[in-house]
Amino acid sequence: MPAPRAIPSSSEALLTSLIALTEQRDRLSLETSLYQACEEIFQPTALASLEWLPGNDGHAVVHMSQRTGQLGEAVLAAARALATDIRLEADEAGDVYMLMRIEAMAENGQRVLVLGKAAWSDVEVRIAQGMLRVYQNFVRLLNDSEKDTLTGLLNRKRLEKTLEYVLASRNRGRRDDDRGGNDYLAVLDIDHFKSVNDTFGHLIGDEVLLAFANLMRRSLREGDGCYRYGGEEFIILLHDLRREQVITILERLRGHVANHVFPQAMHITVSIGFTQIGGQRFPAEIVEEADRALYYAKNHGRDQVREFETLSLAGEIEMPKASGSVEMF
Repeated sequence: MPAPRAIPSSSEALLTSLIALTEQRDRLSLETSLYQACEEIFQPTALASLEWLPGNDGHAVVHMSQRTGQLGEAVLAAARALATDIRLEADEAGDVYMLMRIEAMAENGQRVLVLGKAAWSDVEVRIAQGMLRVYQNFVRLLNDSEKDTLTGLLNRKRLEKTLEYVLASRNRGRRDDDRGGNDYLAVLDIDHFKSVNDTFGHLIGDEVLLAFANLMRRSLREGDGCYRYGGEEFIILLHDLRREQVITILERLRGHVANHVFPQAMHITVSIGFTQIGGQRFPAEIVEEADRALYYAKNHGRDQVREFETLSLAGEIEMPKASGSVEMF
């Protein structure tokens, strides 16, 4: 009986990488595992993950290996415009780059994995396509688990991960696509929502929440994050804006809500508190600051937008004490 053939080392690396990919339970770990798999299987001369947000021509470098040199303009332009899952693009020096479109950590955007080599074989391209399908399937599963079932907005679980990512990015320094703005978090609470449920029942209350969520989507930019925080409370993440722009956006949303006719021909209002993301250590501190501004608005007439920093400087509310805990909820 002939001796069994040894498994090629490349097959072992592929199997090990697939096992590592399918062990992940959050998007950040999943993406990191994808980087590691590409390094082990393809041994590229360059590896980078680049991200473009809607309406922004500049890109952020999400990840870059130490041996990756400056990427050429042709490669960057092809990655920015990538409309297929995988594409090969040669640069001015003759190296060939594999561009793989992967799920963005941002809620809406284009993130592309760039792998460089002198040449790519047909087998390597097919392996990359298979790995990308496995990765995309797991991203879809994770996305489904991070959405609110009623409104379709992202949920608390996703909010916590996104805030951790935003804080980590800020701590590493400004990103390449920053244009002098800041990131902000706003907490929104529908005024007197309990009376809606008490008067019309929870079915109509759910319709109001769904209509409110749709108003949020239509009032914000593509790259902004919308989350259902719980009950009638919602959260918005606004990226790379000046304070005046944030106030304009939130006031516009508040006006849209006040003028909208909801189910049962009712009119409702919303109170909003917001804060700048910057010096906080933990996601919970960011939410608490915006929450304090929100409850100031609730206690001073409702149907208004209030900023934590302005209220704090005026002595209207106290700075929250550092909890020393990363526990968010």
